[in-house]
Parts: sequence; structure tokens; C-alpha cells
Amino acid sequence: MITFRPATPEDIPLLQKLARTIWPRAFLSIITREQLELMVSKMYDPTTIRNEMKNGIVWKVVEEKGLPIGYLSCSMVGPTECKLHKLYVLQEHHGRGIGKKCLEEASRYARENKAQTLFLMVNRANEKALHAYRAFGFRETESVDWEFAPGFILHDYRMELEL
Repeated sequence: MITFRPATPEDIPLLQKLARTIWPRAFLSIITREQLELMVSKMYDPTTIRNEMKNGIVWKVVEEKGLPIGYLSCSMVGPTECKLHKLYVLQEHHGRGIGKKCLEEASRYARENKAQTLFLMVNRANEKALHAYRAFGFRETESVDWEFAPGFILHDYRMELEL
């Protein structure tokens, strides 16, 4: 059984460990190791996560039978828009509908907060994620290139789901 529990600051080492396990397998075929290391070190810095938790970004640990297998984070970014910031599941648990359950959980959060749209940003080369988001009903609405850090440009799609 898949469950979602709110992450707390005490979970930050767990979130970091999950990210360091998931990210190389998910992204080394589409970004460089240097970019991956930079992104993980910035996005999963304890201060960054603590600040996100304090400032309205809801982090949830995805568990199966009490064991952590992934995480997600989302927040309202306006009166009618919710952003899915992160959704990651350990690769050995892929293909079992867990990602769909995570998207259902994010959609539930968005609806509870009166959002009309749930959106996310996804790397344009991440075919596996694109396929999963499209299958759930997300549609690309914009192609965005943005500088994550000096010299590191991200090539994303903004994808939206009407709720």
C-alpha cells in the first residue's frame, strides 16, 4: 500500500539520500554529471529545503509498507495555480502505478486549495516523464529555456493539467 506523509525538517537527510539515489539514474543520460551534482547540491541543500517547508512548499514522503520510496513537493503559486515542484520515485518501483498515485496526491492537494490548474516543469529530453505526464492528462503549454546557474541552461516544457 502506498501512503504519503508530510515531510518535516527531520526528514531532510532522507530526502537528500533519496535524491542522490534517484537523480543519477533518472538524469545522467540527459544532463552532465557536473550539472546533476550542481542541481542536487542546490535543490537539496538543507537550508533550501527548510526554507521551502517554512514558505508554503509542501513536501511529502512516499512510502510503501512504511518504507520510503520517493517524495513529492508542491505549492500554491497563485489563487488558482498549484505547482508540482518535485516528484521522484526509486527506479526499482517504477512501472507499478506509484507515479500515478503521486500525481493523484498532488492533484488532490491542488483541488483542496481551490486550484484550477496543476503545472510542472519537465526536461524536454525526459521522455519517460513526458509520457507519464501526458498519460495522466498534462499537456505542454510552453517551451522554456532558463539558466539554473551560470553556464547551466535547462530546456524544459511547462505542462499543465486542468483540474
